[in-house]
Amino acid sequence: MKPPLLSQRNKRHISSYLITVSFILFVAFLYGEDLSCILRLPFRSDHLSSSVPSPHHQQQQQQQQQQQQQGKWVYDEAARPLYQEEECPYIQPQLTCQEHGRPERRYQHWRWQPHGCSLPGYFNATFMLEKLRGKRMMFVGDSLNRGQFVSMVCLLHRIIPEDAKSIETNGSLTVFKAKEYNASIEFYWAPFLVESNSDDAVVHRISDRIVRAGSINKHARHWRGSTSSSSTPTSGG
Repeated sequence: MKPPLLSQRNKRHISSYLITVSFILFVAFLYGEDLSCILRLPFRSDHLSSSVPSPHHQQQQQQQQQQQQQGKWVYDEAARPLYQEEECPYIQPQLTCQEHGRPERRYQHWRWQPHGCSLPGYFNATFMLEKLRGKRMMFVGDSLNRGQFVSMVCLLHRIIPEDAKSIETNGSLTVFKAKEYNASIEFYWAPFLVESNSDDAVVHRISDRIVRAGSINKHARHWRGSTSSSSTPTSGG
């Protein structure tokens, strides 16, 4: 008698398990560090991403996020800073602290340390670019998000040849391209995400700010299709 064939469900479970194990081994080989934070992140396969997560799964995700959000800033002379100000031509002139005479540099050596786990102590630009291959990563918001965008570009641009990268600003949209990876890191100025009278990327210092609640389509068309996006609208500054 032939052994019974595996059901489709069992096959999917086995496939998901093998993919998960392969991913963990790959990341462990790449980083070679304490990956307790990464190993605690939930695995989401494409065929499950459209399903509605259970309340227990949502609670688990929330707890894992809180583990990384709850922590403290620690001083690290060895691993920080990840780049020097003079090494990155994309920092806005008004934000070049050392060029403007800031004497001490201790502010560059702080890193975030979660209470419940450890994060990799260094940044692997090649690994990040491979993850972004063929994709768009977008930061949306105000000057805070623009700073995050510039920091990401500063971390990545050093390993990209000059003729294989470009940066272009058109109105509210700034796009940095890594041509060999067919990848882009972008920033879109939308301080409140919805339409407002502070939408000009240059002239937006307005004392009485007005927003049009629900009018998100004007801006949303710019970040549709991006693989990942970061947005934390604050005061619109």
